[in-house]
Amino acid sequence: MGKIIIVTGHLAALKTTISQRLGRDLSIVCLNKDVLKEILGDTIGFTNREENLKLSRATFKLMELYAEKMLEVDQNIILESNFKDFELNELRKMLDMNKHACLTLFLTGNVQTLFDRYVLRQAIRHPVHTSAGLMTMKDFIESMNIIKKEDTIGESINIDTTVFSDEDYKFLINEVSRFIKQ
Repeated sequence: MGKIIIVTGHLAALKTTISQRLGRDLSIVCLNKDVLKEILGDTIGFTNREENLKLSRATFKLMELYAEKMLEVDQNIILESNFKDFELNELRKMLDMNKHACLTLFLTGNVQTLFDRYVLRQAIRHPVHTSAGLMTMKDFIESMNIIKKEDTIGESINIDTTVFSDEDYKFLINEVSRFIKQ
């Protein structure tokens, strides 16, 4: 039976980088919400924040659909995003209904380190990710308080990516491999 690996956590905690690497190394399809949203943004376009939020909701619905289809044919899948509560609830319902196992990797780190990464990447980010403007440190901390490791689905591993080493990655890939083989 197919299994789902959710990679979530705080902004600039290396979610996309780590999830894509896991997908390549384990030969598992990896869907990154930001990548899909960029494609939708380039194809459909948007002119304001509300339209951008609609793109975000549509992106999640596509991820949910693809996850369900992959799991139906007993394929594993990695989903990556800083999932909102309502999105996690939707995924939880889908998984519960179909009795699929889930491993959540929750990525976090030192607030200042994550904020510095966030600020550095803003200059090169796709416009679909910058429509709300640059957050202040206060807003960044508030965003961290919204996405909580307590809200994870299934088995959960918390990973501090303040300094993410090859040894940390080896631990992580071993844990994901163990989960897939169970």
